[in-house]
Amino acid sequence: MNVNILVTGALYSSQSAYSALRFCQAAVAAGHSISQVFFYQDGVTQANLYSLPLDDEFDAVNSWVRFSQQTSTPLVVCVSAGERRGLMSDEQVLEHHLGRNAAIDSNGSAHSQFSVAGLGVLHQASLDSERMVTFK
Repeated sequence: MNVNILVTGALYSSQSAYSALRFCQAAVAAGHSISQVFFYQDGVTQANLYSLPLDDEFDAVNSWVRFSQQTSTPLVVCVSAGERRGLMSDEQVLEHHLGRNAAIDSNGSAHSQFSVAGLGVLHQASLDSERMVTFK
């Protein structure tokens, strides 16, 4: 079975990322595939490169990155939700002239393992998948 995952809960104020990751790991272990993990609304904070969890806290960003690298599962952040919350890729920072020196470098806040895309990507994955599971 191919499953599309939607995460809407915020980093540290929701257990949605931990629950979604554990679900994805269990699904893959059971032989299912994850078409993508789409982060929407406050869920985009799961991709914050500058998140610094305490040693005894769940490290959502790096946990998602490891999962994605091990399974080749795309991690997608909603472009509009991210921009509203200050979460942007290097390309967006350059596009909006927000970098320290936009001509030379940028300082995007989204981890590079997460791609930034619109809701059309979520819609298409939902059409292509057998199930969609949401974690709030």
